Amino acid sequence: MEKGLQHISKLQKCSRGSSEDVYLADRISKLPDEILEIILSHLRMKEAVRTSVLSRRWKDLWTFTTGSLDFDFGSKVLLLINEFDLSQILEPERAIYISRVNKIVNAHKGATIEAFKVEFDLQLSHKSYIDSWINFALRKRVRQLELKLVPADLVDVPVDLNNYYPFPDQSLGDSNISCLTSLNLDSVNLTGEVLLYLLSHCPFLEFIRISSSPGLVEVRVIAPCAKLKHLEIANCDHLKSLDISCAPNLTSLAYSGRYDTGLSFRNVPNLSNVSLGSFYCVYLVQRFHELPIALSQIEKLQLSLCTTFSPRFPEFPLLKNVKQLELRVQAFDHHSLLSCASVMEACPNLYRFSMRFDWLGNPEAREVHQRENCSMHKCLKELELVWFRGSTTDVELATYLLSSAPFLKKITADTRNPYLLLGTNSGRFEENVSAKECVRRLAEQLSPGAELLTL
Repeated sequence: MEKGLQHISKLQKCSRGSSEDVYLADRISKLPDEILEIILSHLRMKEAVRTSVLSRRWKDLWTFTTGSLDFDFGSKVLLLINEFDLSQILEPERAIYISRVNKIVNAHKGATIEAFKVEFDLQLSHKSYIDSWINFALRKRVRQLELKLVPADLVDVPVDLNNYYPFPDQSLGDSNISCLTSLNLDSVNLTGEVLLYLLSHCPFLEFIRISSSPGLVEVRVIAPCAKLKHLEIANCDHLKSLDISCAPNLTSLAYSGRYDTGLSFRNVPNLSNVSLGSFYCVYLVQRFHELPIALSQIEKLQLSLCTTFSPRFPEFPLLKNVKQLELRVQAFDHHSLLSCASVMEACPNLYRFSMRFDWLGNPEAREVHQRENCSMHKCLKELELVWFRGSTTDVELATYLLSSAPFLKKITADTRNPYLLLGTNSGRFEENVSAKECVRRLAEQLSPGAELLTL
């Protein structure tokens, strides 16, 4: 898209050049406005707005676009946090952000928009602005609505849950809310009653993600949600129950949160992808047979364990349809993760296994353990190890996996720290080199023809 925008600019500038250039420029200028608006609708918002400087004709064309209005400036705040005192720069940055969004919203003349995304640290005090943006998006019959109002600093500044922006209630009834196909809310105060209203008035909703909503106590999917395919609820600390009784086309469910949340599922015949995390996952691993869905349905299972204790995986019930298994475990080097094999052994038809290590602490030397009476994973073809650092725990697990999966075709060993977004220092670089050397030694156990990818 960026290259396309540069090409359009060059064509406009070359109109005073050679005859061939003029011919090319004329081909662009002869296109009707309706076609140019369609082209601009496929550009990112910033790129579309930049075309207004090309000529007088282009000045307002972007305002008729029907694509995505994406106000994602959250990354800028993260950079500012690292360089300035947050308390000094946050309010001015909020004012700049609100002004930019208002300017675009007030200028837009298109009849519809595909998506509307707001991502910034905004609170209850900015309610009037956010309400007006939501009403604008719904008037434009928006299909994808995303609000990420995540506080800029969740570590050093206590978060006041009473300052969260409350998502509007039934007052939305007169709008075009029924056009929504995707709803993504992060750090927005949404109640169970409002969510139920949305589910019953948005017949085309396919994707719902709710994260860090302090007001969400109960989730009920009781009206026929024929289109709903993906539901994700994460880190809603006051959620007591999640009841799905009528979602015949739901294929993907993700839940992470408190351990005592009551889950209930009925009439979900197509549910095949299940992801569980946080304290609920730690609790359920010990009682997996209590998971309130037909285990025979699951084809992809993701478990994310947030515990500083060595994970214990008891004998799992048979998961005969699971083809993909992904585990994410907080790991110390003095903890063995060989018990994870019991999950794999419950999946006799497992095709792909991924393990992500979230390391807590520095590498430590200890005695290497071996798993007794291990089963052979004859269907396992793909193996992925994320944040592999070549220490005792991950080498121990990798050795077991390579010896028990004789038909592996592809192994990916990612030695990078996923939490490092910018830069690296020499110590981390040396650790990375050491991990890659360890991968090379382990690769000697691979069968001929197996593909090894080291990152």
